[in-house]
Amino acid sequence: MRITQNMLSNQVIKNIQQNYRSMSKYQEQIASGKAINKASDDPVKAVQIMSHRSALTEIEQFKRNTEDGLNWLEKTDNALNELTQVMQRVRELTVQGSNEVNNQDSLNTIATEIRALKDQIGNIANARMGDRFLFAGTDTDTAPFLNGAFASTNTNVLSWNIGQDQYMKVNINGTDVFNFKSEDANLFETVEQIALELENGNNPERFLNRVDKQMNNLLAHRSIVGSNVNQLEMGLNRLQETELNTQKLLSKTEDVDLAKVITDFTTQQTILNAALSSGAKAIQQTLVDFLR
Repeated sequence: MRITQNMLSNQVIKNIQQNYRSMSKYQEQIASGKAINKASDDPVKAVQIMSHRSALTEIEQFKRNTEDGLNWLEKTDNALNELTQVMQRVRELTVQGSNEVNNQDSLNTIATEIRALKDQIGNIANARMGDRFLFAGTDTDTAPFLNGAFASTNTNVLSWNIGQDQYMKVNINGTDVFNFKSEDANLFETVEQIALELENGNNPERFLNRVDKQMNNLLAHRSIVGSNVNQLEMGLNRLQETELNTQKLLSKTEDVDLAKVITDFTTQQTILNAALSSGAKAIQQTLVDFLR
């Protein structure tokens, strides 16, 4: 086939443009640090990168949910711990009031402190995390303790999504704590009856068994909280490990081998210079050169 000057010129220009495209690709990879900057660079790897990034976004949300659940359980445990201390004090005062040497003034003083502790129990029943009530079930916007009684009947479960099809209960039902019946009396009624017994000059010793049952119920629910905390912490550790592994996969798929790309860029630059030099020699003739 006869090679014309025009064909030779076109081929030189085509080769130079191809070299520029290659250099542009390498330069973009060096500047971004990414091997894949657009889907057309490698459609298969581009899909893998999007999948890894989507997984990381999902994991990050699961981590936030888990951490929020841990915060909720921590606040709940703090409230139950405070309630336990209050009930321990109620028990101490009940034992103190059972001492036969107490006169009525002493009994009234003990009763006054017990009523103050009852008010404190009401404050604990309305404990919050932020603006959400801990012991109100799913009705977190409404105070469960109203007008001297635990009024909430919401026993719905508050659960956090901490993984694929994995949910974790984070709340303790307030009714199971504050309305727990010991000999037909809940927590508030038990404390109130002790105060009344003292004000009437009677020995409150018979109420110690009720107090002990209430405290045992408190400890049982605190153990549930502790178990849930352990599960959430293990779940958070798994999420962190999964996140690290996914980040490694993303880096392996997406990140560029900088040393190799710089070498390829230098090689391509040499090829381009050679192409420009040879092209200049191949297409430098003019009509005058042919006439000579």
